[in-house]
Amino acid sequence: MNVPYQIPGRAPDEDRSQNVSTYWRERFTEEPYYTEGDRYEDYEGSYLAGHEARIRDNARAYDQVEAELHRDWEAKRGTSSLSWSKARHAVKRAWENAADFVTGDDTHKR
Repeated sequence: MNVPYQIPGRAPDEDRSQNVSTYWRERFTEEPYYTEGDRYEDYEGSYLAGHEARIRDNARAYDQVEAELHRDWEAKRGTSSLSWSKARHAVKRAWENAADFVTGDDTHKR
């Protein structure tokens, strides 16, 4: 596994949300959906939602859970100014990235 917030062979700890947030805070401006002036705080819930969903449900493909993720994100978006059409990209990237965490496979990375 090549995920900075996970130690290989070690179960996730209670600081996972903070570690996921730190990971994405350092990288979100490099993502293709990022627009100059976007704030990390608007994306944070999207990254956490995608990551946690993958950890809970690794058996299904993203396309099978996207509608469910959309509903969950709408219910929990808090103060995020993002629309789903923009947030969904961050949710999906976190979902893909969490695959490393679950399977140790990083073939989806750029």
